[in-house]
Amino acid sequence: MTNPPLIVAQVLGQTAILWDGSSHREALLAGRLKSAASGSRVTTLAVGDRVEIEEAPPGPPRIVVIAPRETRLERSAGAHGPHSRTQVIAANASQAVIVASLHEPSFRPGLVDRWSLLARRGGMTPLLALNKADLGTEEEARRAVAEACIPLEAIRVSAATGFGIEDLRRQLIGHASVLVGHSGVGKSSLLRLLVPNADAATAEVSAKNQKGRHTTSSSRLYSLPEGGYLIDTPGVRSVVLGETDVSEAADVFPEIGNAPPCRFRGCTHRMEPGCTVLEGLKNGTVPQIVYARYRKLLEEVEVE
Repeated sequence: MTNPPLIVAQVLGQTAILWDGSSHREALLAGRLKSAASGSRVTTLAVGDRVEIEEAPPGPPRIVVIAPRETRLERSAGAHGPHSRTQVIAANASQAVIVASLHEPSFRPGLVDRWSLLARRGGMTPLLALNKADLGTEEEARRAVAEACIPLEAIRVSAATGFGIEDLRRQLIGHASVLVGHSGVGKSSLLRLLVPNADAATAEVSAKNQKGRHTTSSSRLYSLPEGGYLIDTPGVRSVVLGETDVSEAADVFPEIGNAPPCRFRGCTHRMEPGCTVLEGLKNGTVPQIVYARYRKLLEEVEVE
């Protein structure tokens, strides 16, 4: 790899903006990598990728090597079946910060479940940031966090008042993190608090690639003043999981994923004899709310 390492900060078609830890520069995807991309069902270049370049004066350098990804956050995009495509929205991050809101829009634990599944699938640790905590009581916020009922760190924050921002910031220092969430939950507002120079960084990238103002139509990497970086991703209306097996859905909920083995391999924990999860539901070791969330997630997976 080059020294210092070059990290993809934004992807604009066959052009990428690279970050070396202090500044940005533009590069093109090499021809052979373009050819590989044309026949792939997985996006070839993603924000967070580590790359090597080759100078090609008088034009911009070319990206000639993409290092293997240590982690990835990906979701299905487009049609299912042979024409389906997997979109990698962030690579090489160690944690995924799932931003949800207490109100406006209302808290949706099912989306937290789905993002948590995708994060774990890609090797990332999920972290819940419950925004707009100022729009409800502390008890409401605590109930919402409890309702998420998945084994992840949960931080109550308010981009409007600044409440909890320093707690969230401490979780990000020194890490490569990706920010995900439903449209309207306040990701952009949190980003501006966490990265005070976000507008300046955006202006620098825009000036270099002449693509105009920043929009949230694609992922973008921002360095954190205290160390580490944050990948901002577009807000979404829905999260498509793609091909998912029963064990992945069960592992979102530790009371189910860590239950003793059932009699039958591949048990869906719905009606099978000798199911330890159903037994746990009867004796109280598997809470009703957890099981209901598991069933809902499983049903959503089956109809995708």
